[in-house]
Amino acid sequence: MHVLMSDEELFVLVRDHNDEQAYRSLFKRYDKRLYAYCLRALGSHDEAQDMFQTISLTVYDKRNSFSDGSFAAWLFTIARNYCLKALRGRKNTLEYSDEMMPPEERERHSSDFMLKQALHNAIAKLPEEFREALEMKYFDDLPYEDIAKANGISVSLAKVRVFRAKKMIQEEMSTIISELR
Repeated sequence: MHVLMSDEELFVLVRDHNDEQAYRSLFKRYDKRLYAYCLRALGSHDEAQDMFQTISLTVYDKRNSFSDGSFAAWLFTIARNYCLKALRGRKNTLEYSDEMMPPEERERHSSDFMLKQALHNAIAKLPEEFREALEMKYFDDLPYEDIAKANGISVSLAKVRVFRAKKMIQEEMSTIISELR
C-alpha cells in the first residue's frame, strides 16, 4: 500500500497517525541520497552516519511543523541546516584527501584519477551557494522546485545557480582536459 503513496501522503500518516511503517517506507526512499548529501557536506563516513541519524530523529520530532509542500525539500532543508551548523562548529576545515576516496577510485588509471581529482577540486572551489545547488541537482537528484525551497530562493535562481556552477566547472576543467589529450 505504501509503495503507491506519494511522499507527502506517507508523511501525513506519520504526522497525523504516528504510523511507523509509513515513516520507514518514506525514509527508505531517501536514505541513500540523504546519507550521500551528509557525506559530501561533512567529508567523513562517521560524521555522515551520525548526522543521518540526527536528521532522521529530527524529522520525526518535528513532523508537526511540516504542513504543505514537498517533503523532499523540507527534508533536505533540515539536512542542509544541520550540516551547515556542524561545519560552522568545526575548528579546522577538512581538505579533500585520497583517504576520502573509495579504494577502487584510487586504483584507476592515473589520467582518470587526475580528471576525477580535478573535477572534485573544481566542485570544491565553487562558491557555496553554487556548489550546493549543483550537488542537490545532480547528486541528490532533486527537482529545481525542491532546490529552491531548501535554499529559500526562487526556482529561477536555483536554475541560474546550477547553470553558473556548470559553467564555472567547465571553465576550470577545460585546461585540464586539454592537458590530458
